[in-house]
Amino acid sequence: MKKSLSFVFVILFTCTALSAKERLFSFSAGLSSGVPIYSSGSVASTGTEISGANRIILGLNAYVNINPIKQVSFYFGNDTLWDLTWNSSEHSHKTHVSFPLGIKVYPGLGGLNVGLAYTLGFRADAIKTDEVEYNGVSSWGNGFKFQVEYNFAHEGGSQYYPSVGGYWNLMPRGNDAYDNLIVLYVAANF
Repeated sequence: MKKSLSFVFVILFTCTALSAKERLFSFSAGLSSGVPIYSSGSVASTGTEISGANRIILGLNAYVNINPIKQVSFYFGNDTLWDLTWNSSEHSHKTHVSFPLGIKVYPGLGGLNVGLAYTLGFRADAIKTDEVEYNGVSSWGNGFKFQVEYNFAHEGGSQYYPSVGGYWNLMPRGNDAYDNLIVLYVAANF
């Protein structure tokens, strides 16, 4: 029984590897930026109360992709987004960390794909303003991520072409509070 099951697995693995235009396993990593929208109970300070504030929203993402067939890709990895607000004496820094596990579907329009992922993540806050001083980590949340992407490597002549896309990530932060992250990204494929 074990030999026949192993044989079937090897045949399926070989057929899916040969039918995919991309390699069975691929990787992507990139830079992102976006807009975090915090619910009223989600964060102690959004940084809007800091006068003369500077603000940068910058992120990184890295994924492992499993491409069994041309039309479907499974992925898992990490999305990290930093929301940094500061002036000379005050700051309100928030780091969003999530680990998506999802699927991308290519409807046959070149490298255009839509994806849906389960995300597990948290947010770390480092806040020091005239009104608030707080350092802590939110509760871990189970959220979801919806994305639209164009992967130039999917139909292109090279596996190293980039991807561009955007996603919306809804992350619960405990106490009926949610963060909505709307993010745009560019990623390298290899």
